[in-house]
Amino acid sequence: MQTVTISPEERTLAAITHLSGLSGYIIPLGGIVVPIVIWLVKSESRVISSIAKQAILLNLIVFFLLMCGVVLSLTIILIPIAIVMWMVLGLTAIVLPIVGALKANQGIYYCYPVVGIAPTDPTTVPSQV
Repeated sequence: MQTVTISPEERTLAAITHLSGLSGYIIPLGGIVVPIVIWLVKSESRVISSIAKQAILLNLIVFFLLMCGVVLSLTIILIPIAIVMWMVLGLTAIVLPIVGALKANQGIYYCYPVVGIAPTDPTTVPSQV
């Protein structure tokens, strides 16, 4: 995979887009709504839109896995597994956007592990016939 660099004009917005996923801890549904708004507003920028997609996908996956943890906690035997899962998910959901913002501030495109989306090159997209 090739390294994607972020232009100096987009570095600040790229860092804010990574951190926008954390807004869900302050504003209900902010972790989904804020990246969607950034994605819609900056849809012409392939780097910013890809980062916004990553933030949305990360938050949706974390939410889904947290709900799985709730189901696990309903059984007495699986409560310890649910607690460990919540701790790992909480740490991951906080650390990944911060690391992404720091990398974006340095001009390096950061793909989240497992859910990372690389920006697509518009010249490689096949045209419709």
